[in-house]
Amino acid sequence: MVFVIAAFALGPDAPGRVARCEAPVPPERGPMLLVGEELVYKVKYLFVNLGSIKIRVNDRREVNGRTLYSATAIIDSRVPLIADLHVRFDSEFDSEIYSYGWTAVDSSSDGVFVRNIRFDYASNRMAVDRGRRDGMTYVIEKADTFAVTDRCQDGLSLFFYAREHVLERKEHTVPTVIDSEQVSTYINFMNKPDEVDIGAVDYDVSVVEFDGRADFVGIFGLTGGFEGAFSNDDARVPILAYMNVLVGSVKIELESWTRPGWSPPKAGEGSR
Repeated sequence: MVFVIAAFALGPDAPGRVARCEAPVPPERGPMLLVGEELVYKVKYLFVNLGSIKIRVNDRREVNGRTLYSATAIIDSRVPLIADLHVRFDSEFDSEIYSYGWTAVDSSSDGVFVRNIRFDYASNRMAVDRGRRDGMTYVIEKADTFAVTDRCQDGLSLFFYAREHVLERKEHTVPTVIDSEQVSTYINFMNKPDEVDIGAVDYDVSVVEFDGRADFVGIFGLTGGFEGAFSNDDARVPILAYMNVLVGSVKIELESWTRPGWSPPKAGEGSR
């Protein structure tokens, strides 16, 4: 599953936020993309609990005539000798699930580091800056622009892109930006029904499966092949994933959720 994506609330003048024009909020897009949804995952390597990933859909707004959604992912891991990782990702993407901006805030004993990406598809460019945050002050240490060949995904919008297309039977080559480089994520959507067992419920969950490959190195050393299983219903919530990292394979499993009226669909009952 493509959601290894990763602490500070970004204020209206914080770096990395898109300037917004006030306008009426459009209606919800549909049953998959739901403002207020919060999903929490546990990440394990063999029998070691590496930490958690929390993903939330924050809001939707009209920005210069375009509907943009904002989402946040928080990756929290503290495993002696293995990982000490505390990262917040913020993404803004349009109603077709293409990224328009991405911010990462990495917190460690060495300080708070910020990376921003903003896309200008009209000119096929992206603006990238990085620096440090000291309190409320952000000091840019490096800034540049780079070419992009198409509309792109960032590490968090890719999570929602996969949910959007998981019921298809089609292979996708997805332009993806990691730091300042345009790379590719290859996803084989099979719409293959199956059942999986997770600890959060006492029954088998009805899912649809897919697999794919990342040609880049991401958080936790994610690289190469991955497999995912999303709920076999209109919500298409990611339930379970196996992803290759530099040290082996990690398991990512849904642990809790906030989504009104939803629970993982029981195998054989009410699936799509």
